[in-house]
Amino acid sequence: MDDGYRNTNLYQGGREANQDDYRYQDGNYEGYTPNDGYYRGGDEPAHEEDAQSDVTEGHDEDDEVYEGEYQGIPHPDDIKEKQKKRAPAVDDEYRDRADLMAERMEDEEQLAHQYENIIEECGHGRFQWTLFFVLGLALMADGVEVFVVGFVLPSAEKDMCLSSSNKGMLGLIVYLGMMVGAVMLGGLADKLGRKKCLIISLTINAAFAFLSSFVQGYGFFLFCRLISGLGIGGSLPIVFAYFSEFLSREKRGEHLSWLCMFWMIGGIFASAMAWSIIPHYGWGFSMGTQYHFHSWRVFVLVCALPCIASLVALKFMPESPRFLLEIGKHDEAWMILKQVHDTNMRAKGEPERVFT
Repeated sequence: MDDGYRNTNLYQGGREANQDDYRYQDGNYEGYTPNDGYYRGGDEPAHEEDAQSDVTEGHDEDDEVYEGEYQGIPHPDDIKEKQKKRAPAVDDEYRDRADLMAERMEDEEQLAHQYENIIEECGHGRFQWTLFFVLGLALMADGVEVFVVGFVLPSAEKDMCLSSSNKGMLGLIVYLGMMVGAVMLGGLADKLGRKKCLIISLTINAAFAFLSSFVQGYGFFLFCRLISGLGIGGSLPIVFAYFSEFLSREKRGEHLSWLCMFWMIGGIFASAMAWSIIPHYGWGFSMGTQYHFHSWRVFVLVCALPCIASLVALKFMPESPRFLLEIGKHDEAWMILKQVHDTNMRAKGEPERVFT
């Protein structure tokens, strides 16, 4: 009976299998529920089988299958997250710096636009013309010192026994000092202020120009002219920047061009002083055989006077309000702008106008 029972089961299973094949061929899956353990894996439900297959193949963000997870290959999204975490802090620093620079540029543009409106309201008058002559005197002093060496060489070569190479170096050293001074002191004007750096430059120029008229040796005279050139080169760019920040847009180009006129006036002054002083050798004196103060040294001394005069006049001029606004000193800038406005309005006969 056992063998017969087994044969009966085999027969029934074969007949059911044939019926299942016909159902798949017809494409009709409805109503088909396998009742044996072959398809269900024993007593486990069908949905647990699907869950196991998902675990082996992996998931992505939408719970879809990611085939590489089962083989130990990391997901691309996981790689990106790790790269973001490992990104150096320098990237954030550069990003913050770029944002800061963009914000600073925007603030400077707004400041420039507002400052133009303020200067136009202050008007153009007595204050600008006073500053024009004060800064023109400083520019004249620079021009004088540039022409000094050319006028004194014929006389100085006898006192100092200069060779041709010494004379060439003496003419070159002033321009070398001007180049270095323009870079150093011109850049420093954005840190310390236009007026302060201009005073420093003129002081250096006046002090070493005055000292060079008394030195006897060639090396020390060369050194004094070099340091004097530093002051000349430092004051040149500051003069134009300082004056332009008190001028409105429509007046700026015209008056800056007129300011260059003082450089030629300095050359005329140096030529006139050389013609009137150097030929008169009796204007000097001697102290024994070691110290000689001839007329060309008197000429060098006189050429330092415009620089001293510009220093005195510059003491009565205010700092650039544009510079004060850039460093956050708004109250001081407002007082200076009010001074410019009131000075111009009084000169025009409108003292009642209020600076707003």
